[in-house]
Amino acid sequence: MTQSLTALFSPETSPHPADLQPFRLLCDSLFFYALPGESEEREMAGGYTPVRLSTEDQIRFQSLAKELKGHEAEFHGGLLASLSAGHGDRDEASVGSLISSLRFGAKAVQPQKTGDEMLWQAMLILKLAEMFREEEREIAQGFMAVSGKEAELFAAIRGEEIGKEAADEEEKQALRELAVARALSGCGPTLNLTQLARAWGRLYTQDKRAAEIPLLVTSHAELQALLAEAYETLTGRLPKQLVSLALPTQAESAEHRLNTGAAREHFNLALLGIAANGTIAAERLASLQGAGNDLNREFLPLLASGMPEKTMRFYAYEGVSLIDLFAKLCGAPLAEPRQAPAAATGLLAVLG
Repeated sequence: MTQSLTALFSPETSPHPADLQPFRLLCDSLFFYALPGESEEREMAGGYTPVRLSTEDQIRFQSLAKELKGHEAEFHGGLLASLSAGHGDRDEASVGSLISSLRFGAKAVQPQKTGDEMLWQAMLILKLAEMFREEEREIAQGFMAVSGKEAELFAAIRGEEIGKEAADEEEKQALRELAVARALSGCGPTLNLTQLARAWGRLYTQDKRAAEIPLLVTSHAELQALLAEAYETLTGRLPKQLVSLALPTQAESAEHRLNTGAAREHFNLALLGIAANGTIAAERLASLQGAGNDLNREFLPLLASGMPEKTMRFYAYEGVSLIDLFAKLCGAPLAEPRQAPAAATGLLAVLG
């Protein structure tokens, strides 16, 4: 029996293709959220807008997003925070409020918002998060270029021939990585993941396609902690860690996907079996762990050759759907109230 595994990336919108590549080794279909005004190229790559603003709000959102571009430093400094109180301009108030929440995680006392206003603010938070990530990538690329030049100068000072030996390249790469780490450590405020996850959850709980996607994937380990807290509040239990996979992370490893077809299909079927049931039977868990061991053995030759690797850990929220977990996390109503609780288990894969 063949059944495809579909996953949704969280809690970022419009992620960089490199962030998705390791997940594509397992998933037959991988989707992510795109905000209003995203290009057709994003949609072709798996992006879609889960919930629509009104025509008026969508035009306003796109206009404000254009104004924000290139002025992130001003917002980082909290310049618009003072505009959030009593000026009657929802655009300015939303930006000022969300900047404060992104930087400090503070929850100011505010009047009750309508559903449209909460979606508006959630989308602005996610849009600013996109801008922060893009800014970080640009800074990292700039430092990579500079550090590459530095490595060439150091080699010239020592009288060595550039690129002659593999050791030289390793040293240059180490310098680049050090420069990038220094750049990212001081390039503005760190986003508050709780606020980001809640903003993403606002869209997720209104997404009518979400119930058809059994697996969430993320590169943020903190998201698992947030969902675990929501799960413990709902059930009094902790989520179960199911299995860990060691995956190659370079783009060339995508070619290896074809060679792991049988092991991957066995793993995916076992994973989907757990997702479709409200309880995790011991034999199902043993089957999944055995399939995970088989898949790890398939990837071992690539990892033994020195290809970089990351660990993907799978967690199960037995008897509770991911939609219910995010509804608890962000206090958001569901798009369509359910008549009866579904027998399902939410699944999250964390790459780290």
